[in-house]
Amino acid sequence: MSSPRLWRGQTMDDRSADRREQLLAVATEILGTAGASAVTMRAVARQANLSPRYFYESFDSREALLRAVYDRVEADLMKRIQELPPTGDLRAAARAVVDLCAQYFEEDARRARILLREPLGDDILHEHSAARMPSFIRALVPLLGAQAGELVPADDDTLAIQATSLNGALVALYLDWADGRLNVERDRLASVAVDIAFALSTVAHRDR
Repeated sequence: MSSPRLWRGQTMDDRSADRREQLLAVATEILGTAGASAVTMRAVARQANLSPRYFYESFDSREALLRAVYDRVEADLMKRIQELPPTGDLRAAARAVVDLCAQYFEEDARRARILLREPLGDDILHEHSAARMPSFIRALVPLLGAQAGELVPADDDTLAIQATSLNGALVALYLDWADGRLNVERDRLASVAVDIAFALSTVAHRDR
């Protein structure tokens, strides 16, 4: 069996993977600064210094690229959440997650635009974000401790309702704070966000 052909020390698969990374990096920058409407095949390929044919080597469509950027930023956030030390207390754990999310978005405003702001106005990202939210919540449960499982409904329909309510409330809260419409310290913002999350979870649990 012959070895893969190399070009400048890389195989064809290596070069393809590198091109995909270039496209994702450029799309992340455009989506996080100019918004979803600016993410086009030609704009991304041009800024990545790649031929348009290489775009379709990695992505079937512009929509697939938007979803890939969203998923990458979400996965990075979840990785950081998973690194939080256990607290043994549900409310303290939830507060740590909320505060980490606020810190994550403050570190790089592009992240908040990709995960929070753009899904409000772009249909592709709106649908993708809504579809991803129940899975995101389920992934949080083991990180928050055994008590958290009691607040998360087992059936998907109820969880989808709970996820939509929670996402809408917390996104609006954070964006109003980030835009200066809520003049409070981040510490207070985190406390209020946790109160909202527990209130919504309690209502959903009561109505099951």
